[in-house]
Amino acid sequence: MFRRTGSLLLLLPVWTLVQIASSVAQAPDVWYPSTYEPGTSINLFASWNGVSADEGFVVSLPSEWGLNAATGVRQAHRHVTLDVVSLPNGQFLLLPSEPLRRTYDIILQVETSKDDTFWNSRFSIAPAVKMGSTYVPDEGHIRRGELRSKSDASLGYALAFEKDFNALHVQSQSLEILLGSHTLEFWIRTTVLDAVILSTWNGATGIPYPIEVMIDPQGRIRYYRNTIGHHVTLATEIPVADGTWHHVALVHDAETDWTQLYVDGAVADSLLDPADIHLSDTYPLALGGRVGEQEIEFVGELDELRVWPAARTAQQIHATMQQESPQGSALALDFESRESFGAFREGNAIRYRVPGGPSFGPLVHSFRGIAFDEGVTLTWKDEDPASEAFLIERSEDGLGFERLTRIEYSSLNTPWSYTDLEPPSRVVFYRLVQETQNRPPRIVGTIKLGLAPQSEPPPAEIVGNYPNPFNPRTSITYEVRESQHLRLSIIDLSGHLVAVLVDRQHEPGTFESSWDANEWPSGTYFVRLQGLNGTVQTRQILLTK
Repeated sequence: MFRRTGSLLLLLPVWTLVQIASSVAQAPDVWYPSTYEPGTSINLFASWNGVSADEGFVVSLPSEWGLNAATGVRQAHRHVTLDVVSLPNGQFLLLPSEPLRRTYDIILQVETSKDDTFWNSRFSIAPAVKMGSTYVPDEGHIRRGELRSKSDASLGYALAFEKDFNALHVQSQSLEILLGSHTLEFWIRTTVLDAVILSTWNGATGIPYPIEVMIDPQGRIRYYRNTIGHHVTLATEIPVADGTWHHVALVHDAETDWTQLYVDGAVADSLLDPADIHLSDTYPLALGGRVGEQEIEFVGELDELRVWPAARTAQQIHATMQQESPQGSALALDFESRESFGAFREGNAIRYRVPGGPSFGPLVHSFRGIAFDEGVTLTWKDEDPASEAFLIERSEDGLGFERLTRIEYSSLNTPWSYTDLEPPSRVVFYRLVQETQNRPPRIVGTIKLGLAPQSEPPPAEIVGNYPNPFNPRTSITYEVRESQHLRLSIIDLSGHLVAVLVDRQHEPGTFESSWDANEWPSGTYFVRLQGLNGTVQTRQILLTK
């Protein structure tokens, strides 16, 4: 059962900008949760195509993290054993039982530190290169990521399966609605691979069944349906078994014959195919495995399981996925009440209940600061209809705050912003205070920004862009003083990534890259240059159309 959490105090390390807070951070060859709960296990995913790894891999993690296990997955979903050898400075050497070539994935199951609250953590993985008796990462094929910790205290309960637990079977609701239009939704958190989450199948060959949802060997969600000689499947493109909560919905429209798979409110895959061929019986539903099987296949947590007797739209799914047991579902299990556990055939199902469940941030959220040459721009989002205004307060020591401005309410769900052109010191604190209709003003966010200049010229920096303002194209010049890997990107006022212009190794010199903003609206944007050592340079630019 999920609950709303209170406001969060976000402390940003000096010269570091907050990563975008989506459910999964995705680059072309690496996937990982953008946020995680300290002290939990999570999975990190990396993929290679055409890169050999005969010597294994070098993994770098935060010093307080542990590497529980590592798995290699070759084509056809075949697992390859990886032995883990600890190295100094938070590094690990992964030695595969057989050479990994062509296309393969590496999945790292790590244990995060309990003391990581409100901090950014970086990791990397690369094929190993042996130099004498030591192993170093192949910098030409390295995969990197950065994720932020966030405490998600929950007051509710979820359904948890452990290694010695059996599948649970839904009581006499045979769920005839699965033969017509229907929507099945649930929340899931797991790091397990190649396991059945829920199913209407007993595992017998040739038996038709309408639904089986599983985690495949690469950590992705897969849906299967068998109608005697006609087997169909849907799958997500990115892993879901990362150790954080995800919402999954399966929608079948019997009138149009479309079936769609949603993850976190967005369509992940779809197919056009009739589901009622040879499906005329009633079907039970098992959670944590297949119908009738005694040994558990799934290890993880489920919450807010719902079955609707209709094909729900994307708008309907998104509107209710964060609500507690909304009206209209034929079956709704929140694992809070005795009625929820009375729906199972097993009489002791309540022992599967544990504290937890997905939680969601406050109505006012995403308070961030972006430092650039001319000052600091603050942005935040507001989904609270009771908001009347926001106060921006500033401090040099984080203790005594002075008011900078009061900003009146504009419109719900609109990103807010304020630019401070004269920060008073090299380290500055900003506080956001919400004024509402029915309660006293309250602090909803505090951030700390380091504005100190480098004591010596940085290893890479943005020289400028021309023209500025521009419409719709501008050229960005940057200077590189030391050999390194650089990433040049564009972000908007809300801190969302707009475009990646450059992401490669550089030798010393002066470089130029262009951005064509023809498809983007007028407004303020930021050019961000990030180096290998974490140094970030940011420059404000203005698009006018």
